[in-house]
Amino acid sequence: MYDADLALTMPAQSVEEELAELAALVEEAERLGFDPWPPEKPDRPWAKWALGSFMIIMMLSAVSKVMFRFVST
Repeated sequence: MYDADLALTMPAQSVEEELAELAALVEEAERLGFDPWPPEKPDRPWAKWALGSFMIIMMLSAVSKVMFRFVST
């Protein structure tokens, strides 16, 4: 069972055959209008700031809950 699945997913027997299949796949994608390697997107630091501020708020919330338990008892 495993060998049959492996034969279907990995038909190449050597590195050269694998590279030839990859080249054919890239050529087909370019022919259809897809860009296999689009340009890199610029960095967007707002996501890091949003995640960092969310984590700070969560930590402050947890600490304040613990401190409130000590004060109220």
